[in-house]
Amino acid sequence: MILALVKALVLGMNTVMTLQTYHFLHLIGLIFVFIGFGGLLSSEGAKKAMMWHGIGLLISLVSGFGMIAKYAKLLPPDAPSYYTQPWVLIKFALWLVLGFLPVLAKRRVLAAPLVVLIAAVIGGVLGYIGYFKPVF
Repeated sequence: MILALVKALVLGMNTVMTLQTYHFLHLIGLIFVFIGFGGLLSSEGAKKAMMWHGIGLLISLVSGFGMIAKYAKLLPPDAPSYYTQPWVLIKFALWLVLGFLPVLAKRRVLAAPLVVLIAAVIGGVLGYIGYFKPVF
């Protein structure tokens, strides 16, 4: 999988990215997001931590939509689009919440440890929704 990713980067994305590659990138992006949240608990290096948070959000967004596009190809032609599925919309809304949570800590609306706890709970919910894709 890593070899496929390196090959895609070296060849200028001329190769087809697999669902597993998007999934791998999605997880890497989420690791970066939570590295950023961990940096909230530190007094020094918060700016770098927020840089990793932003990079992780971007990677997870792009790879998430890439995964949805790959899943959409597996659907029958008359099936409704994955982009309108409630679990996708909920994941996107929670992604936005993960994006603005550090602002609440920086402006001291919420304490940093509470923000990290909220982020961990949201991360668990995102993982559950992404894995099981519940029908609402």
